[in-house]
Amino acid sequence: MKRAWTIGGVVLVLILGWQFIDTDRLFADVYYTKVPSANTTDQGKTHTYDTIGYDEDGKKRPITFEAPTRLAEGDFLKLYVKDERTVTAYELVPESEVPTRLKDEQTEQPVSIPLP
Repeated sequence: MKRAWTIGGVVLVLILGWQFIDTDRLFADVYYTKVPSANTTDQGKTHTYDTIGYDEDGKKRPITFEAPTRLAEGDFLKLYVKDERTVTAYELVPESEVPTRLKDEQTEQPVSIPLP
């Protein structure tokens, strides 16, 4: 009888716990990007963005994703990518969480070093 209650309790915990897990982010690759302005095109109710994504190691790759609303130009996003193509979720992140390579390559103004 104890075994039946234990198995039932474990199954109940798994079922209830699965409701709180975001499957769009589960086992997804994470990339960071800066929202572009020129590559945004309206397609009815969605907006398509073509950008370059950077992973934690600083490796980059092209990424295309859609958003239901227009995103603010220059914001930093954390993209969750599955199957090497599909962006399943995204979230705004502060600049401090973004890999340094993204910050270095995506600055709008070139850095000038004064000569002595």
